[in-house]
Order: sequence, then C-alpha cells, then structure tokens
Amino acid sequence: MKRFVIATDRVGPRRWCWVRIHADTDDLARAAERLLAECSSGEWAGTLGCFQPTPATRKAPDGSVLEPPNGYAGVLRLADGWITPEIVAHELVHAAVQIYRMNVHYDVRLGNGCREREEQLAYIYGELYASLASQLDFP
Repeated sequence: MKRFVIATDRVGPRRWCWVRIHADTDDLARAAERLLAECSSGEWAGTLGCFQPTPATRKAPDGSVLEPPNGYAGVLRLADGWITPEIVAHELVHAAVQIYRMNVHYDVRLGNGCREREEQLAYIYGELYASLASQLDFP
C-alpha cells in the first residue's frame, strides 16, 4: 500500500490528511471497515474511494473539547486501478468540507458528516471536474 500526506493551511491552521492507495477495492473495504467498525460488515463492498474524517472535536474526560492532534483531518482511501479524476475530486470534496468544519464553521448546511447532501455535492463536483479535465487534457 502506498501512503502519503496532503495538507492545507489556506484557511485557518494547517490541516492534513493521510492518502492511502490500496491494492484493490477489497483491501480498501477491509481497511475502511477496521477504522469505522460501527458500520455493518460488507457496507464498503464495491467502494472505489472514500474519505473517513476524524471527529472535528471530541470531549475529554473532564468535559473539555479536544481537537485532533497535529491538525489531522482524516484519511482518503483510493483503490489502485480505480484512481480517476472524478473519484479523486469527489473524495477531495469530502476532505475539504471536513477541514472547513474544523477551521471555519462546523455547519456547512450539508448535514453532519458525509451524509446524503454532502455526497450529492461530491458527486456533482467530481463529475464536473472529470468533464473539464478531459476537455483540458489533464491526466
């Protein structure tokens, strides 16, 4: 598995994400399920890419609010052989929205987390980007 970090400090403090390139969709699904164990087994079947955000904040035992350490925002998973401009753009929307929630405002009017409205936005953006990239001869 190949892995590396992407980061931004464009708006607010520096935030970063792991990017993990999995050998295939089965490897991606197993890793995603391990990280998000509350999902039912097999829920990741057929997933070509995903972004798994870290909770933007969490409560400490004393009730104080803790941010993720070192600006960590989540992990973007891609399956080798399925890395296309559309899938990458789609998953980057999820990463960008997570960082926006962390740095600017938790409510971006898309609901809480990667739910239906955010997913729809990511699909629209991914398709538009892929269409533009093909016209501009992007890789």
